[in-house]
Amino acid sequence: MSRRPAQGARTSWRERVHWEMVGALAGIGGLIVALAALRTGGEPGSSTTPAPPTPTVTVTESATPSSRSRSRTPKPTAEETPSTEPTEPTCVMAPGECRLEKMLGSADLRNCRPAARPPAGAVAALDCTAVRSGPVHDPMIVLFRSDTDAETWVESYWWALHDGRGGNCATGAEYKGTWVRGKLLCTINGPYYAMSWTYTGRSVAMTAEAWTPQPLYAWWQGLSLLGN
Repeated sequence: MSRRPAQGARTSWRERVHWEMVGALAGIGGLIVALAALRTGGEPGSSTTPAPPTPTVTVTESATPSSRSRSRTPKPTAEETPSTEPTEPTCVMAPGECRLEKMLGSADLRNCRPAARPPAGAVAALDCTAVRSGPVHDPMIVLFRSDTDAETWVESYWWALHDGRGGNCATGAEYKGTWVRGKLLCTINGPYYAMSWTYTGRSVAMTAEAWTPQPLYAWWQGLSLLGN
């Protein structure tokens, strides 16, 4: 930059214009610096200090749900899940009859009710409808106090034995003896062919009748009652 002439020296009009322009430019530069300092929050000529970071405000949700939130019912756990298994119907008969009904299987007999003519000495007796065809009357199931009482009833219930004791029940002959689970008796009772048998270890006896022996014998062979 050229030097400004000393005070008192005579200057030309060119020099005066030059220095006036220099002064004006200097004034404009100072104004720009001042405006920049005001924009950054500092004084003119001071160093620019970065503004402190704005603190982040974290909003924490209240534990209490707002009025707009919907309450949710927790899903039940495996232990709380209601069981869908079918429940057994309530027995409305006497305790002995209910006990006997529980021993029977619904695959063979249904609609059990107290027997119309229970034998003497029976703890309980039921007349039940046969599920499969065979018997012409509802079979009777009797619960006794012991196996001996059940066997005695079977042997004495059908008193008429016309053809002896060694016949074959499948062919309609009379028979009085045993089978794999207890006593067995086959006989003719008036117009019917009758079969009576016991379940050893259960103190239970059964009797059923049919017009002809073959359907009754086939039904008896397919029974699963008290088989275990």
